[in-house]
Amino acid sequence: METDFQFSDVPTGYQLCFNKECPHKETCLRWVAANKVPNTLKWGPAVYPTALEADGKCPYFHKATPKRMAWGFGNLFYDVLQRDAKGIRIGLQEYLGGRSNFYRYARGEKMLSPEQQEWILDYFRKRGYTKNLTFQNYYVTYDFRH
Repeated sequence: METDFQFSDVPTGYQLCFNKECPHKETCLRWVAANKVPNTLKWGPAVYPTALEADGKCPYFHKATPKRMAWGFGNLFYDVLQRDAKGIRIGLQEYLGGRSNFYRYARGEKMLSPEQQEWILDYFRKRGYTKNLTFQNYYVTYDFRH
């Protein structure tokens, strides 16, 4: 899966790896992120080359797994009847942790994980809405959680 990954996606404090000798570098998120470091960045947290053990394993290996994130609810509400819209919106707000979070996901300040996307789509299906079940925007990036 091709990613839209930018260095700005890397969480503050995430340890990068610059070990060119590592046999797992192409599939390690620490290496992938290190190769997106902008020229303006001069220092930061890193995994040292000594982390690579004699058997070729690294305890800091973090598999680079792309995820399709989403934001924006306009398409989902396109066919929703006015009498149902408020209740559905309130249900989504409760699921997403409140009204302000709902709007952060709507504007793209926060992105919906694949698991959240599926929950939301199921929520619409359970209420009888099966058309236009797509979010307004998608962004493919990596999962930085361990």
